[in-house]
Amino acid sequence: MKVFISYGDAADQVTALRLQALGAVNGLTVYVPPAYTRQGLATLLDPDAAQKLNEAEVVLGVVGAGLTEACRQEFNAGMLLHKHMIVMSYPAFVPLLQPSFGPNLVVIDPDKPDQAESGIMQYLKTINAQQNAKKALLFLGTLALGLFIMAPSD
Repeated sequence: MKVFISYGDAADQVTALRLQALGAVNGLTVYVPPAYTRQGLATLLDPDAAQKLNEAEVVLGVVGAGLTEACRQEFNAGMLLHKHMIVMSYPAFVPLLQPSFGPNLVVIDPDKPDQAESGIMQYLKTINAQQNAKKALLFLGTLALGLFIMAPSD
């Protein structure tokens, strides 16, 4: 199973790379775009990222520290390609993401992790995907939830 992890800001790359390592250990092929793609104002989707996004079966979005144009472009491309997607976000970014990603958005509130977990499960019930895609999303979503909750707060 090929997974593309789009992350919001360079600071979110740590979470994305940890998810990549955990996914790889569990038999998933996981691509995380390099940090330089999050610098400056991207006008076009990075060609390597675009190729990996096209090859992926599942897209996981991680937005904890910010939302860059590159990330927004990856999310939009994933939607246009009809990829199985789930975007996990801290509450502060929900107003920016909700209009575009509606049911694909799971809010991660470290004070209410049960709501995020039920959001992941609700999303999985609504998508028409192969069982292995659902398992990959559940696995990575649960890991991301744990990483968000365990992250040190500022």
